Amino acid sequence: MSTEGRPRLGALAKMRGGCPQLNLWTILIPALAFKACVTCGCLVLLFRQSCKEHKTLPQNSAQWHCVLGTPESKERVWRCCPMGWKLFHTSCYYLFSDSRYWDESEKSCMQMGSHLVVINMEAKQDFLLSWLEGTVTAGEGKKSHCLGLYYWAGEGQWHWVDQTPYNQSATFWIPREPNFLPWEKCAVLQVGRRTASSGKRTWNNIRCHKYCHGICETAAVNI
Repeated sequence: MSTEGRPRLGALAKMRGGCPQLNLWTILIPALAFKACVTCGCLVLLFRQSCKEHKTLPQNSAQWHCVLGTPESKERVWRCCPMGWKLFHTSCYYLFSDSRYWDESEKSCMQMGSHLVVINMEAKQDFLLSWLEGTVTAGEGKKSHCLGLYYWAGEGQWHWVDQTPYNQSATFWIPREPNFLPWEKCAVLQVGRRTASSGKRTWNNIRCHKYCHGICETAAVNI
């Protein structure tokens, strides 16, 4: 049958005052793809903005890991740490595998936008003990980990590196420590071969030029 004289599809649509019927999937697929791109773009922008607001975290981290806030918390947010850091509550922690002088450990933490760990509550002490004891191998003996705590002789007082007030009632010194020897002005947390009598009391004061494994702490990013 000859098709001469038949109006073309576009012309027919104009004549009927409407659009030609299209396959539903030809509309849905591009729409869904566009929505996915917009959603991903918004998440990336939100994450970047959140990172800008938390300058304390290492900015050269290529990867991050995030955990959703605990169910009992009022704000359901994702808390993120750089890969290689461990999350506890609202902070991220990094453990050096090698040992260094106390001041060298603090300097290394500062270079990563953090500081040596500050312990001002029992829950954090318990977390650190559980984590660090898992790093001690059988027969290795006792290991010392640098705390962000030092003695300022000028004031006769212990100080935390982040200016957290020193609270004697929230400390975990080994019995009869600190011994106040004038040359032992830096604090460490010791794990391995702990006796039942010491319990959670694992802090000791040492010379600042003795080797210890640094533990860095910084605020986690919330998104």
